[in-house]
Amino acid sequence: MFELQPDDISLVSRGQLLAVIQAQAEILIKGLNEQQVMDKMALLAEELTHAVSAVVELIDGDDMVYQAATGVARQQLGMHIRAINSLSGLCVRENKVLNCEDVSQDPRVNKEACDKIGIQSMLVCPLRFDGELLGVLKVFSPHKYSFDDIDEQILDLAARIIAVSMHAAQLGEN
Repeated sequence: MFELQPDDISLVSRGQLLAVIQAQAEILIKGLNEQQVMDKMALLAEELTHAVSAVVELIDGDDMVYQAATGVARQQLGMHIRAINSLSGLCVRENKVLNCEDVSQDPRVNKEACDKIGIQSMLVCPLRFDGELLGVLKVFSPHKYSFDDIDEQILDLAARIIAVSMHAAQLGEN
């Protein structure tokens, strides 16, 4: 289930929290479907972490698939990446937030995919609901060492909202 502990948001600013709460309220009030939720939260993650792009990748067999994308990654929407060769796949396997500070020095990343969109660092957070891993929320930067603990916390909050909202949308469709 969705349980938020006080330590989960210790570094996040009031403005960031208000933006997340406002997005969550809009999702509930408007009854957004899964795609709308992913699109909205990807945009919010990009804005709040000062990234150039954000992506929601969902698990599809052995692949991770770009289901929602903002910024420079938008042109890669629908792209499949082998989970075994990507930081996103590792994030799902380890079920934890992963920070790649320099893609050129990190053996965990798919360098070809990073080169396609011109990124130097990324932050990846698992999308999980009630023990089920759905995919990841990922933000990119064209600069090395772009993301910190605050960005990790805000991305984790956004990922939790996406997972819960996707689950609720699926229930509404059944």
